Amino acid sequence: MKIDCTECEMYRTEHCDDCLVTALLHPMGDEVDIGEDLALPIRALSGAGLIPTLKFRPRLSEPVAERSSSADEGQAEAG
Repeated sequence: MKIDCTECEMYRTEHCDDCLVTALLHPMGDEVDIGEDLALPIRALSGAGLIPTLKFRPRLSEPVAERSSSADEGQAEAG
């Protein structure tokens, strides 16, 4: 499994510090490759609360701030 941290919506936020990738792997770059043979053990350990969980969430195509302001404009026009 390849994880590109720059593609995560939590990249460089307070949630990034408590992510499995940052906490355990301390990546030198922005991309990490976790072997498939480690996926099950990682899930088991994080499920038991022994290591942080993987918090990777793919970025949305449009930033949240832009979506909410667009929604506000639509409500203003409807009202």
